[in-house]
Amino acid sequence: GFFFGAIMPNWVTNKISASPAVITAMLNSDGCIDFNTIAPFPGDDKWNGISIAAEEAAQIVIGAPLSDHPLLASLEASNRSNFDIKKLSEECFEQFVGMLRNHRKCGYLHSMDFARKAWGTKWNACAQSHDVEKGIATFETAWSCPKGVLVELSKRFPDESIAIEFADEDIGCNCGSFILKNGE
Repeated sequence: GFFFGAIMPNWVTNKISASPAVITAMLNSDGCIDFNTIAPFPGDDKWNGISIAAEEAAQIVIGAPLSDHPLLASLEASNRSNFDIKKLSEECFEQFVGMLRNHRKCGYLHSMDFARKAWGTKWNACAQSHDVEKGIATFETAWSCPKGVLVELSKRFPDESIAIEFADEDIGCNCGSFILKNGE
C-alpha cells in the first residue's frame, strides 16, 4: 500500500528574524516560504505517495539500519525477513527501482527521506506569513524546527545573523531559540 502520513504530527511554530535579503531568499516565485528554494531534493520522485513496500525493499537492498526504537526495530526486522520482491505490484516495483536510482545519485531514497535528514522536518513550511521589510517570517513544521535548512540558508548569507525561535504545540517541550551566522 501507499503511505500518505496517517499519524498526525505535533506542529512546531518557527519565527525567523533576519535581514530582508535573507527572508526574500526563503521565498519561491509564488511568494511562499519554500525549503526547496534553500535546499532542493537532488533526486527524482514524481510519485503520488510513497509505497511502504517499495521503501522497505530499497532499505533492504541498501542495508539501511533498523530503527533505534526497539519495538520499531522488531517490526522492521520481521517485515524485512518476510519480504518477497515478487509480491510488489508493477507500480511499486518501478518506485523501488526509482528509489535505488535516487540513493545511488544523491544518498536519499525519496524527497521525504531527504527532507527528514537534510531539512530536519518531514514536510515543507506551512501556516506561514512573512514581512520582508521587517525581516520576519513565521511558519509551522511537522515535529521539529527545520535546523538543517536554516543552517543552509545561513551559509548563503555568511555575514548575516539569523535569529530563530521555535515552540512545539506541546507546552514546555521542544522549544528554544538560537542564532545562526555562517552556518554556525
